[in-house]
Amino acid sequence: METFKPLAEALAALYPELEPGDFSFADPPKVELGDVAVPFFMAAKKLKTAPPKLAAEAAERADFGGRVLQATATGPYLNLKLDRAAFAGDIVSAVLGEGASYGSNRSGAGKTALIEHTSINPNASPHVGRARNALIGDSLTRLLRFEGYEVEVHYYVNDMGRQIGLLVLLADELKDLTFDQILDAYVQANERAKEDEAFAQQGYALLADMEEGKPEAKEKFRAVTDLCLNGQLAVLARIGAQYDYFDHESDFVRDARLEKVLEALRARDAVFTDEDERLVVDLSKLGREYEEGRYFVLMRANGSSMYGYRDIAYTISKMERGADVNLWLLGEDHKLYAEQQAMILDAAGYGAPETIYYSYILLKSGKMSTRQGKVVLLSDFLDQAAELAAERVAEQCHDLTEEERATIAEQVAVSAVRFSILRISPNKNVTFDMEQSLSFSGDTGPYVQYSCARINSILRKYGELPPAPEGGALPLTHDAEWALLAKIAAMPSMVGLCAEQRNIAPIANYVLDLARLFTTFYHDCPVLKAEDASTVAARIQLCRATLQALTNALGLLGIEAPERM
Repeated sequence: METFKPLAEALAALYPELEPGDFSFADPPKVELGDVAVPFFMAAKKLKTAPPKLAAEAAERADFGGRVLQATATGPYLNLKLDRAAFAGDIVSAVLGEGASYGSNRSGAGKTALIEHTSINPNASPHVGRARNALIGDSLTRLLRFEGYEVEVHYYVNDMGRQIGLLVLLADELKDLTFDQILDAYVQANERAKEDEAFAQQGYALLADMEEGKPEAKEKFRAVTDLCLNGQLAVLARIGAQYDYFDHESDFVRDARLEKVLEALRARDAVFTDEDERLVVDLSKLGREYEEGRYFVLMRANGSSMYGYRDIAYTISKMERGADVNLWLLGEDHKLYAEQQAMILDAAGYGAPETIYYSYILLKSGKMSTRQGKVVLLSDFLDQAAELAAERVAEQCHDLTEEERATIAEQVAVSAVRFSILRISPNKNVTFDMEQSLSFSGDTGPYVQYSCARINSILRKYGELPPAPEGGALPLTHDAEWALLAKIAAMPSMVGLCAEQRNIAPIANYVLDLARLFTTFYHDCPVLKAEDASTVAARIQLCRATLQALTNALGLLGIEAPERM
């Protein structure tokens, strides 16, 4: 639904050079100026004229029909006073008619998308920092699917490397290694390798056997990596992350496509053997202007491949799947590595994925215990969030059963974690405050969930709901009603922009704004005790539309909209 599309079409009709998409709609700074404002900056740029001149001209000449009651120019903005009741009927009808699809632009209909994210080394339980990768990747997946894309989610299993070989050796000695013991075993294996040269050389030998594809080595590596992967996935499932494909690094060791890459690099005189007999790419031959990151090692002196070489083969395999959108989610500290990969792939005639970078999660001091003083494990972090959420729910929800409180506590814990992390743009650090994030008031996920529960309570008290309106006017009597409807109407354009920019943060801030507007509406506009039956009915429909918009937007964040809290 594009609520203001007829208005954009009326403005575009004034100028053959412009299209409806050249006009956007915003809230005026003061309600007395109008119900919607149209900035003329984009249109003026295209027409090479002054925005105030165009706004004044549009106020005088545009034919909006009877639904626009007044058009006035204020500087570069055109302010429109609308027949609110007519637009309200359209908005509510569209929201309730489209239901769970409301907000989608179907921009991905008939298209495919591939997204790779998370990819934790199989040597430990995931730490909190990895949660941001999984949460952004999962929410982008939800967003693209909501927009109509057929999405496949890939997890790259890093089942190669000397460190993994050392862990496999130690697992042979320990017998019956469990997932909870993995991190300690990994640390123990690497410490032992520093002091025991024979053990270290065994690790290299086992890795060589793995590269040569020897069945016994592959079986041992797979057993340990599967043990760790399954444990990691169980932890990630607690925050809602799901995957469709698990691609193993070991499957790309002898990939035939790498020969084509080498041929292309040799043709550019970009590959050489260094003093350590390693095969190296000189990226300056491919156009890299900086000394940092100039050299990229492909193979060791013994002929074994480096992880970067295997990653090139894996990336080629992803690109060959032919997705319309191909995304790779990485921490910002991997930006140089991704740039190096892209240069090599471009030189070989392959494209590179669109890379999305994210910054770090910082924890407020004193809020978490750590293991080994180095990392905060995500499982510990979620346990603490669930424990604190249970305390908050017990305080807030006295009239619910113990089972209901337990369900809500889990929803609140996940909401607190996901919302606090996702509402921050990926290029900025997140400072996570556990207690603040679990609050039922303020800028939090639980606050938005509580708004949903409040609406559900109103609807239950009302009783049997009326049919969804099918067009026609919906009477409005208060500015708070229109402010809420205008925000609901903005959801499709907001979702479309987020999909285009691959950024989830505006969705989190949208639901927060919508929940705040509902709180204002709730206090200013009695619903069940409104002055007459028609006003009660209109406000019930507005409550239903708000709940649907909140539910759909929260779903993109992977957050439940609870019926009770």
